[in-house]
Amino acid sequence: MASAEFLKTVYEYGIGENEQDAPKVLLYSDPTFPDRTEAFLAGESELLLARLTGALQCLAEAGASRFVICCMTIHYLLPSLPAHLSARVVSLLDVIFDNLKREPRRHLLICSNGTRRLELFQKHPQWEKHKSQIVLPDDDDQNKIHRELIYPIKKNPDFRRLKLLLESLLQRYEVDDFIAGCSEIHVLAKHVVDYGCLDPLMIIAREWQKPLSTDYTD
Repeated sequence: MASAEFLKTVYEYGIGENEQDAPKVLLYSDPTFPDRTEAFLAGESELLLARLTGALQCLAEAGASRFVICCMTIHYLLPSLPAHLSARVVSLLDVIFDNLKREPRRHLLICSNGTRRLELFQKHPQWEKHKSQIVLPDDDDQNKIHRELIYPIKKNPDFRRLKLLLESLLQRYEVDDFIAGCSEIHVLAKHVVDYGCLDPLMIIAREWQKPLSTDYTD
């Protein structure tokens, strides 16, 4: 659902006066990938790495110049990818931290248990600089986000109920903004218009023509 919605978003932003000027996109959608959170927390990374490498290699051979992986948790594997593939990946984490520089407000992190337990955000080179802007839910709310917010989006979501749940969390943590730290949240974000959302997939779709910065040396 996340990758299909991202493709739709690309063309919502990418079609101007001439349809022929819109970006050329190859979508590799494989729902048979094992659940990333369960696999990583069980120490079963090798199968996922092999599957991810094969998918990216397939896209490379088909002519893809850049890869956007519509799963935040699987970004855990980016350092283990072959260099010729990892160099083409647009990291969703990098996009988020790059945009935190421009948005000094506090954001509630909405992510999977896998992303949280693996500390993908905390291990990013820019975490120390921006950690005051990222509000981490407590353990009970994190589990609620994983089970009651993220997973229902994968099939027949009730967006009204999910929107109310997300808004209740934002009110509880007294923030007006949230980070779409799971690609499924990209599907929901369009329904939550009264709060700010730092959504890396939306940013990539909106700015696809521009080179995306991954220089964090400043």
